[in-house]
Amino acid sequence: MGDEHTIEIRLGVYATDGTAAGLATACGRVLVARGVEHRVSVLGAGEPAGDGGRSLGAFHEDLVEQWRLTHPGADPGARAVWEIRVALGPVPGGVEEVRAELVRVICPDPGHRSPCEVPWASYTTGVAG
Repeated sequence: MGDEHTIEIRLGVYATDGTAAGLATACGRVLVARGVEHRVSVLGAGEPAGDGGRSLGAFHEDLVEQWRLTHPGADPGARAVWEIRVALGPVPGGVEEVRAELVRVICPDPGHRSPCEVPWASYTTGVAG
């Protein structure tokens, strides 16, 4: 996969390390089923966000706050900020369609009324060449 043609979908989550790893594995399965060339990695809160020096923990601090607001007084346990990075080769059907599929790995029912079990955010970086 040539980096000059790579688009990266980034999925921030506030979860345990085991949950983050399981979500990353599930994202990989989605991409294998679609036949999309990809690379999946999971980065922790202390890693650089790539936006000029902030850490991923600072970049996704809203996910921590979202969890606290929906679980007042609860102990977050071993939850932390993680970012699942999915580098993609050529994407038949379009990147946004793939991003929506990957988001459904984290939130299978986008129309649900309650907050998501795992607070998340997604965005796309890179440009297809």
